[in-house]
Amino acid sequence: MMKSLHMMKGRRAGFLVIILLLMALSISAQDVKVTATAPKVVRAGEQFRIMFTVTGDFSDFKAPDLAPFRVLSGPNQSRSSNFEFRNGKTTTSKTTTYTYWLQGTETGSFSISPATVTLNRKQKIASNKVVIQVVAGKNTGKPSASQTGSGQQTASQQSPTSSISGDDVFVRTEVSKKKVYIGEQFVVSQKVYTRLNLAGFGDISFPGYNGFWSQDVDIPDRISLERVSLNNDIYGMGELKRTILFPQKSGKLTLDPARVEVITQVRSRQARRNTGDPFFDSFFNDSFFNSGVANVPVECESKPVTIEVLPLPESGRPADFSGAVGQFSVSSVVDKTTLKANEALTIKYKISGTGNLQLLDISDIQFPPDFEVYDPKVSRNIQVKNNAVTGTVTFEYVLIPRSGGVYGINPVHLSYFDPQKGQYVKLRTSNYEVTVEKGDEPSEAVMYSGLAKEEVRMIGEDIRYLKTGAIGFIPTDSSFPGTVNWYLIAAALVVVFIALFVVLSLYRRNRADIAGMKNRQATRIAKKRLQTASKLLHENKVERFYEEVSNALWGYLGDKLNIPPSELNTENAKSQFVNHQVGNHVADAFFSIVSHCDYARFAPGDLSSGMQNVYKEALSTITQLEKYFTK
Repeated sequence: MMKSLHMMKGRRAGFLVIILLLMALSISAQDVKVTATAPKVVRAGEQFRIMFTVTGDFSDFKAPDLAPFRVLSGPNQSRSSNFEFRNGKTTTSKTTTYTYWLQGTETGSFSISPATVTLNRKQKIASNKVVIQVVAGKNTGKPSASQTGSGQQTASQQSPTSSISGDDVFVRTEVSKKKVYIGEQFVVSQKVYTRLNLAGFGDISFPGYNGFWSQDVDIPDRISLERVSLNNDIYGMGELKRTILFPQKSGKLTLDPARVEVITQVRSRQARRNTGDPFFDSFFNDSFFNSGVANVPVECESKPVTIEVLPLPESGRPADFSGAVGQFSVSSVVDKTTLKANEALTIKYKISGTGNLQLLDISDIQFPPDFEVYDPKVSRNIQVKNNAVTGTVTFEYVLIPRSGGVYGINPVHLSYFDPQKGQYVKLRTSNYEVTVEKGDEPSEAVMYSGLAKEEVRMIGEDIRYLKTGAIGFIPTDSSFPGTVNWYLIAAALVVVFIALFVVLSLYRRNRADIAGMKNRQATRIAKKRLQTASKLLHENKVERFYEEVSNALWGYLGDKLNIPPSELNTENAKSQFVNHQVGNHVADAFFSIVSHCDYARFAPGDLSSGMQNVYKEALSTITQLEKYFTK
């Protein structure tokens, strides 16, 4: 009995060893990684730490030379391990951290070389390099109490705001460029700088950026402060808002200030009344027992920033330039080059790049006159990436050739201004040769054969009544040409031919008249865009709704009055309204809706409650403008 028990224990131990060996073999090897972290900026004399974190197994660690910083302590080594069992596999991760406490003794920017670890006694892996800026800094200590003539403290009578200066907390408007061309994008950021602890923010008012088209950049809602150097001092910086702007007119344009209420945390002291006991007074009037934190609101306003907007050069401007500014590429693809008449083919033109993609338009393409052309399907995939508006715009055309032959589709030309090169660039797509074969002709001869008696009997029910009376025959020598009916038919054919010729001539002339075509289709296209806005309204897509309403109004104005997209702005619109004697109430309604749409795209808060009224006013405004423009 005892012997069998020992055998069972031995077997269990053997199974346990085998399982441990299998687990050890299944443990995945981990890549070794070395990372160095330290603050980007410190004040002279300030103590800080630099940490070297090694993930994985290694045999030797070598720290870099930390001069000219003074090493106060280190290396302080710590280790941690993490085991994880998932899907039958065991993984392990080991982390070793080496910490040094340093102190900056000299001002300037200093670089710390990478640390290295050794693997397998041969391979070495290095960390990243660290750059630390040491600034002289300023004494931010504020006296929390003032001394009276009798030597008693009166801090309880002093407002906490009196100890906060304009250098302690402020808001700045920062731009990536101060000199740009019309249509060239640049980034504007609203940032808060503080040397105090922050509890939050109160009322915030951002400018409207008049004279610019704007596109907001998504940033985290939670504002985190980053340690930065400014004016030879250290601040905590937080970004409140980031926007990409496109200037619409030349000259010196001013960015209005932003107004932000910053809630700061200020340490205050409440003085105790002296008891006469020097030990008691000095002990309990110490800051440890006699201090508190008060939330103090500070009204901050950024300084206005002036942007110099240069006009696009006249020299070298292509005749087909429509206002595109940025860096673009264009391509095209056709689904077939051989087809039969009355069959459809699809051709797509794709424009990709970075810049004012909203102004790109190639809808004035000249196709062969024998092709029936449908309105293009325009797809815009525009997004903000790397602080720039980038994306693609696709124009998809459906063409139906009505007669056979060999036709050429001319290339599409795209001209844009490259602000980096300071010159215009011309691009073109490929040209295509399309072979159209004649379509199948319907057969006029119908033959019947092999009918059964029942089928003949059924057909007989549909045979018209046969006359049984006298039948009048036409003499064989009589001739139809020259009769009255012959002349009537000939005249009718001539009239039909002339009418077809006139209709086709007018159709081709109208197709060639791009401006006239846009004028005639302006109302239809605008209402189609408003229909899309109505769908977005019911889907509660606020930003896209306001964008579509704005595009409907501006697009209607540009198509109706033949104004290029690059010249669509408030000043030109007012001038056109005056020329067409548009009523002031209609013009005011137009600008009010446009301004509301532009504001709603970047204003904080929920603006979905007024979407229905904006939609109705936009539809009513376009209807009233049509009456003035068709006089």
